[in-house]
Amino acid sequence: MFINGYIALGVLALVFFLIIGRSRLNNIPIWTSMLIGAGLLVGLQVISIEQAFKAINLEVIIFLFGMFSIVSALDRSGVLRYVATKMLSKANNDVNSILLVFIIGLGILSAFLVNDTIALLGIPLVIYVSRQIGIRPTVLFIALAFGVSIGSAITPIGNPQNLLIAIQSGISLPFLTFMKWLIIPSILNLFLTYFILKVYFKKELLKVPNHVNFSGKIIAMKDNNELSLSTNAITNPYLAKISVIILLFTVAGFIVSEILQYIFHVTYFNISVIAALGAIALYALSNERRELLYNVDYSVLVFFAAMFVFTAALWTSGLIPEIMSNIPNPIPDHNNNIRNNAIISVVSITFSQILSNVPFVALYNNVMISNGFNGDDVSQWVMLAAASTIAGNLTIFGAASNIIIIEAAESRNIKAFSYSAFLKIGSIVTVTNLAVYYVSITFLFGRI
Repeated sequence: MFINGYIALGVLALVFFLIIGRSRLNNIPIWTSMLIGAGLLVGLQVISIEQAFKAINLEVIIFLFGMFSIVSALDRSGVLRYVATKMLSKANNDVNSILLVFIIGLGILSAFLVNDTIALLGIPLVIYVSRQIGIRPTVLFIALAFGVSIGSAITPIGNPQNLLIAIQSGISLPFLTFMKWLIIPSILNLFLTYFILKVYFKKELLKVPNHVNFSGKIIAMKDNNELSLSTNAITNPYLAKISVIILLFTVAGFIVSEILQYIFHVTYFNISVIAALGAIALYALSNERRELLYNVDYSVLVFFAAMFVFTAALWTSGLIPEIMSNIPNPIPDHNNNIRNNAIISVVSITFSQILSNVPFVALYNNVMISNGFNGDDVSQWVMLAAASTIAGNLTIFGAASNIIIIEAAESRNIKAFSYSAFLKIGSIVTVTNLAVYYVSITFLFGRI
C-alpha cells in the first residue's frame, strides 16, 4: 500500500473518531465530519479537485433534492402529521398496536418517502406518545429505527444506498425489480421485528395502562417542536392537495417510465429526472416556494456530496482495494448464488458498522463492478441492497437514520438509545432479518 493509502487510512480513522466522539466534541454533525474527511483528502492530494468533482454522483443529489422538496411540502402542509396520527388513531388504547404503527406503518412510508425523512417525522410522535401512555421513549425510538430501515429496503427510493445500487448496477427496471424481490421478505421482516420487540420489551409493555385513546385526535406541531392535540393537522389545504397529487404522479412516473423502457426501450426518464420534474412542478404551483426551499435538508445533500468524494479517494488511494484483496470476493456465477450472497451479506453487515451503510455501498459497488457483476446479476445486487440496509439494525453506526434519531432526540433533551441497548436487541433483529432476506433472495427468487 503506497503513501496515499496510509494517508487515507489516517483520515478514515479521524472521521470515525469524530463520529464516535461527537458527544464530547461539541456534537459535530455527521455531515461536517464527512466534509472534513473529504476536504483533507483533497487538500493532501490523495484525490485531485477534478477527480473530486467527477466523483459526485449528481443523479443521487438531484433525486434527493427532488424528493426532499416534495417531502418538505407534505410536512409543511401537515399531510405527514395527518397520516401518522390517523395511523395512531387506529391503535386506540392498545400499546401493542401503537408499537405496530411505529414499526410497520412508518416502515411502509419509508419505502416511498426516504427513510431519513420518516425518521425525522417519527421523533416528535415518539415523544408525544411515550408521554401519553407512560412508556420509556427508548422502546418506541428503537421501534422507529428498525421500522424505517427495514421498510426502506422495498424500493430503490426508500434509502440512498438502494438508489446507488439502482443507478450503478445496470439492473433493468429497478423500481419494479426491487419491489418484486424485496416487498414480501421486507413485510415479513417488519412483522417479525414487531413480534421480537413485543417479546423483548414484554415487561415494559405490560406496565402500560390502557387509558389513552388517540381516536379522532390529530397531533399538531408546536413552535417548540413538541406535540399537542388539535382538531386539524392540515395547515395549508392547497399545498396539501398539490403535494399529494405530485407525490402520486412522481411514484407513478417511476413505474410508468420502467414500463415504457421495457416495451419501447425509452430511456429518457430515469428515477432522478422524474424526481426533479416532480420538484419543478411543485415549485411552479406552490404558493410557499421560499419556505419549501428553506425546509429542504441541505445538510444531507452536503453529506452525500462529501461522501462521494471521500469514498472515491479511499478507493483511488489503494486502501480499499488492499483491504478487499484479503477478503473473499463474490464472483459472477449464477450457479453459485449461495456462496456469493453469503459473502455479500457478511461483508455488508461488517463494513457498514465501520463506514455506515451508504458510504459502504458507494465503495462496494466499485468492487462488484470491477469483479464483473452487471445488471444481469440481480440476486447479488438485491442481496447487497437488503444486507446493507438491515446492517443499520445492528449498531447505531450502521445507518445514518439511527444517528439522525439520536441527534434529533438529544436536541430535545431526550436520550433515544445507547449503543449497548441498541446492540442487544439489534443483534437479534439483524440475524432474523438477514436470514429471511438470504433465504428469500437466494433460494426462492434466486431459483426463478
